[in-house]
Amino acid sequence: MPAETFTKTTVDVSDRVRTTFGDTSGAQVTDAMMIRWINDGQQEIINNNPVLKGTKYTDYVAGTTEYTFPTDSVQFIEAVYVDGRPIKNLSPQEYREYVLEMDPELEALSAYPSIWYERNGVITFYPKGTTTYTNGLKLEYVKTPATVNAISSSTYLTIPDRYLNHLVDYVLAQALELDENYTASQYKKAQFREGLDRLNQRENISQLDYYPTVMMDPDDYYG
Repeated sequence: MPAETFTKTTVDVSDRVRTTFGDTSGAQVTDAMMIRWINDGQQEIINNNPVLKGTKYTDYVAGTTEYTFPTDSVQFIEAVYVDGRPIKNLSPQEYREYVLEMDPELEALSAYPSIWYERNGVITFYPKGTTTYTNGLKLEYVKTPATVNAISSSTYLTIPDRYLNHLVDYVLAQALELDENYTASQYKKAQFREGLDRLNQRENISQLDYYPTVMMDPDDYYG
């Protein structure tokens, strides 16, 4: 897909919500409420449509089996590569069972690891590497959206512009629920979900257009 744009601010959300809700003065829906709902809505969007992509490179060092996450907020890992080779992901339990069966003494050595698992922000590889690759460890992941802390024209959202209307739907649904207008709130929540589904389907179609061959499932990497 083309590169995402990030030009919308918290004011873009606030103005639309307040106008539709009929509270332009902020007497009922305070800025603090709006900020909380915007942050909740951004997180909900990324939970369903993982569009905040991140990539990091670091050295893969011979003899080192454990690596920590990048400083960016990582929601989940999509894929790990060593020297351009995709490495298979296992859950911690699957990893333990594999190692106990194949090499309980952890004696195996290899130029490339064959598997990895993640626990508490640490990635562990097996078997131990014999070769150092400068910037050879590549991590593809989904970011956690940054927290906004003000309703301001200089406070940018951390979701792509194309999700603005859906974030507005989410925030408006919370405001309507606060107002005890439960029918309208449920309607807006349904619009929010349907909008995310449409964008998710469109993204999947776009990926197939760019990559017509069979692609590996990210679940193969992240259990």
